[in-house]
Amino acid sequence: MGARASLAKQAGRGRAATSSARSTRKREVARASPLASGGVRELRRAQILAAARALVAAEGLEALTFGALEERLGFSRGVITYHFADKDEVAFALLKSAIVEIDAGTDVALSRSSTLEEKVRAVLASKARGFLEKQEAARVLLSFWGRAGRDARARKVHGELFARYRAEAASLAKLARKERPERTGKLDPDAFGALLVGAIIGLAVQAILQPDAFVLDLAIEEAARAFCARLRGA
Repeated sequence: MGARASLAKQAGRGRAATSSARSTRKREVARASPLASGGVRELRRAQILAAARALVAAEGLEALTFGALEERLGFSRGVITYHFADKDEVAFALLKSAIVEIDAGTDVALSRSSTLEEKVRAVLASKARGFLEKQEAARVLLSFWGRAGRDARARKVHGELFARYRAEAASLAKLARKERPERTGKLDPDAFGALLVGAIIGLAVQAILQPDAFVLDLAIEEAARAFCARLRGA
């Protein structure tokens, strides 16, 4: 009996150790899984935003409804509202994600530019084409323009975006004043930045609303020549 009890005890310990090892392995796999620790939530959020971008790009912001998202995604409304309280939250998140991608394109273009003139062309072209390629961002901006007077969130989105873009453009004017002080002493960086941002948004919106009215690349080049001439002190 003593021997049997000892063997049974050892077998029990072996099974417990095996079970513990399996549990540990499962926890390790779970931690390593891209869907763990909020991964599922991030995946669902990304899927919702992707569907929203497709809807807005194809049909406009008016087409963005929870019902339309349910139909495209096959999710229940509860899954969508878990991530976004209302349509505006989806639109704001959509705009933010698109702007991040547009800005990333500008960073790449600037990294390949050496002269001031090349940098001006890089900013103009990458931003204007970026908004054209990601029309959902431009459509959201257009929609929020009409609401900016009464909607604090819309004002904040526009204010932050335009302020950042103006600052980036103004930095080019400041660089020109530093490199060519005798020719650009009267160049106002803030005014230059505001004009450059106005050209970017204006060209992008026109190209989206009236795609056959002009050739975007030619318009970008004309704008670049004008801005570069000012940076040269012409």
